[in-house]
Amino acid sequence: MNYMIWNVRGTGARSFPALVRDLKNHYQLDFIAILETRCAKELSAGRTRNLGFPHMELIDSEGYSGGIWCFWDRAVSQVAVEERHHQYIHLKITNATNQTWMLTVVYASPSSANRRNLWSNLSRIAPMVQGTWLIGGDLNGTMLQCERRSSATVRNSTDRDLINWVDMNDMRDIRFVGPEFTWKRGTSEARLDRMLGNDHWYTMFPNVVVSHLPFYKSDHRPLLLRLDTAAGQPRPNRPFRFIAAWVLHEHFEEFMKQHWEQDSRWTHNISQFSRACSEWNKEVFKHMEGRKKRLLRRLDGINRVVTRYGSQPRYEDLQLSIWKELEDVLLQESLVWA
Repeated sequence: MNYMIWNVRGTGARSFPALVRDLKNHYQLDFIAILETRCAKELSAGRTRNLGFPHMELIDSEGYSGGIWCFWDRAVSQVAVEERHHQYIHLKITNATNQTWMLTVVYASPSSANRRNLWSNLSRIAPMVQGTWLIGGDLNGTMLQCERRSSATVRNSTDRDLINWVDMNDMRDIRFVGPEFTWKRGTSEARLDRMLGNDHWYTMFPNVVVSHLPFYKSDHRPLLLRLDTAAGQPRPNRPFRFIAAWVLHEHFEEFMKQHWEQDSRWTHNISQFSRACSEWNKEVFKHMEGRKKRLLRRLDGINRVVTRYGSQPRYEDLQLSIWKELEDVLLQESLVWA
């Protein structure tokens, strides 16, 4: 089973729903937590409707800051909300294999004073967690000097409150693969996003590794956690969807006339037309799907190069160019009718 946590820094872009759906398919996600949604409560229903997940739990942003959205698929047997806070959501997860563990998704405030309130609350929760516990998200702080790099002079770049909380609660940093820094802005970069597990976590999932994925629309990398406990489990069939981009195709009107019989019953037409659309989509729009997959693979490839050789301006420029091309493709698919 695959879990992703990602600070998206806003959900208002038209390409955002299509990007989430494609990340879900590309990484076979069963659960995704989206941080810093920057979305008012009255807009959240519209923005979460077409992300491709049947279940969700939302903590709305406060004005233009914060927001935590969690989505999960049917492969996750059960998700129970234990506690909600504007900086975290504390969940009890039951996997398809009936393994139960606690997950705390965190979006830590940029304010150090507010973060102290976060660690105080999590210290209160800690004694009540008797079993497996994972904490993940944007912790907005670093634990080592080497986890931050900047051209500016910084006297002390570590977060002492974060370090103390990790030490007091016997949490361990889950090892990662990919580029070291998860956040970048200008010449500054840092490992602000991470996952932490207790001893029970390492007993239940001894070989788990977190992947630092490529940058997409945000200046934060998504974190991908792969659990091998449900590998090979069948996934439900995807329902038929009418893609609004089809109607823009020059031959769609002719196709419609060929496969919708005016004298036939509605149920017969719906069944016939759905099958015909699925086949037509493969034949006519296959190039768009293939293009998306190629662009996602190229971003993965650049990510591996950066991991091996370090970040360089040419890699950053190429990554930005590919992301813009991918965004153009996603915008063409931005209208989807269920």
